[in-house]
Amino acid sequence: MSDVNEFTDLYHKDTSDSVVRFLFEQHAVRGEICYLNKSVSDLLSRHHYPRPLRALMLELAASAVLISSTLKADAQIMVQLQGGRGEHAIRYALININEDLSFYGSALYDSEKKYSDLLTFKDLAGEGASLIISVFPKDGNKWQGIVPLDGTGMADALQGYFNNSEQLPSTFFIYADPDSLKAGGLMLQIIPEAEGNNESLEHLTVLGSTLKLDELSQISLYEALRRLYGHDGVKAVKEQQVRFKCVCSRERCETALTSLSRSELADIAEDKQGTEMTCQHCGQVYHFTQDEVKQLLLKISQ
Repeated sequence: MSDVNEFTDLYHKDTSDSVVRFLFEQHAVRGEICYLNKSVSDLLSRHHYPRPLRALMLELAASAVLISSTLKADAQIMVQLQGGRGEHAIRYALININEDLSFYGSALYDSEKKYSDLLTFKDLAGEGASLIISVFPKDGNKWQGIVPLDGTGMADALQGYFNNSEQLPSTFFIYADPDSLKAGGLMLQIIPEAEGNNESLEHLTVLGSTLKLDELSQISLYEALRRLYGHDGVKAVKEQQVRFKCVCSRERCETALTSLSRSELADIAEDKQGTEMTCQHCGQVYHFTQDEVKQLLLKISQ
C-alpha cells in the first residue's frame, strides 16, 4: 500500500467501475470505496424496473462490491433483500458477485402494480423484510447471515449486519442515481485486533459523510480519498475492476430442459415453434427449435 498523496499520476485516472481498498495505520481502520457506471447500466439495461426499484438495485450492487473482499476471499457472495409485507413490497432483490468482482442480479416484484417514483426503500422492502448475506467458498463450507431490515437503505442494513452479526463496528455510505444509472459507496471498518479505534471510526465517518455521488462521478477514487483523508495518512492499493457478467448460457438452458420429466419434455417437443427460455438476470433469450427439443428428448430417453 502507498500513501494516496503519492498517487499524483492517478488523480485524473478514470476509475469508473472499480473499487479501491485502503487503510489508516494510525487509526487502525480499513475501508473500500467504489464507483459504478457501465457495470450497473449493463445490469439494468434489459429490465424495465420502476424507478424506485432501479435505485434499490443500484444500492444493492454497490453494497455487494464493497463487502465482497471484506467477508471472505475466493468465494461467491450473494446479497439478497427478502421482501416483507406491504402493498408495494417486492418478493426479493439480489446480487451475486464473484471473487473476480464480476456480478449479476435481478429482482422479483408485482409488475402489474403501479410504482410511484416517490416510493422509498422501506416501501419496497416492506414490514418484516430481511437482509440475507450468503457466502459460497470454493471449499464448499457455505455460511449465511440474516438480519432484519429496520433502516431506510442499504447503508443502514449493512451497518446493522456488521455491527451485530460480525461484531465489526462499520460505517457505510451508499449512493444511487436511478436516472443516470450510477452508483457508489464508501465503507469504513475497524481492524478488530487493534484497540481504541472506535473514536477514529467516528472521526473518519464525519469526514466521509461529505462525499457525494456527483463528486465520485467527476474525479478518480484516489482523488476522492486524498480530498477526504489526505491529512489522516490513508494508504491505498491499485484499483480492482468491476463488471457485469451473467452466468447464463445455452448449455445451462439445455441442462434445465433435460432435467424435466420425459413426458414434460415430450409435450414441449410437440410445439412446432419450439420453445424459448429467458434469463431472469440479464433478459437473454435462448430459442430452441422443435428439432433441437426432439434431440434433447432423444438424449434423455437413451
